[in-house]
Amino acid sequence: MDLIGALQSLRCFRSRVPWVLGNMNLQIIAITGADASMACSVVRRSIIECCRLDHQGNEFTINAWLANKTPENFEVWLSAPQSIAFGAFLDQALVGIVLVSGSSVALCYVLPEVLHKGVGRALLAQAQSCAASAGIEYLELESTRTAEAFYLRNGFEPSGPLQTWANLKAQPMQKRLMPDHLA
Repeated sequence: MDLIGALQSLRCFRSRVPWVLGNMNLQIIAITGADASMACSVVRRSIIECCRLDHQGNEFTINAWLANKTPENFEVWLSAPQSIAFGAFLDQALVGIVLVSGSSVALCYVLPEVLHKGVGRALLAQAQSCAASAGIEYLELESTRTAEAFYLRNGFEPSGPLQTWANLKAQPMQKRLMPDHLA
């Protein structure tokens, strides 16, 4: 069974997970290709506004980073059989997304208004829980400099040499989801 098939059979895929973060009532909900335009907008805005440490306002770097962040590509990514995505909704507005493809966290972005308020942590926790329930032993990702401390705080560890592309640096990281005796 592919990842999406395994996850669709799980309760975590079908449920709305309520999170109370301070005075925010957040809902973590599985999203699909039908949500591509909203998800694309969240990611593009997050990259432009929250990831200045990485792109430093350089137009070439920003344009290269955003080049594949189109609604059409998001529809493909969110609909891929090996992928599962969750959206964080605050008052029915999408404020963050996480996309797991196979055993990789491909995207994890939040809007500036909810940065450092636990939304990213809630999304990542939901993704990890579902991935572990589907039998995924490790989650991998490539972290930007902006997000590296976030992933370290959430149990990810560097797993390879720094990667560079279009003036962007990415640190490969991984997290073991299952104890050795369960793997």
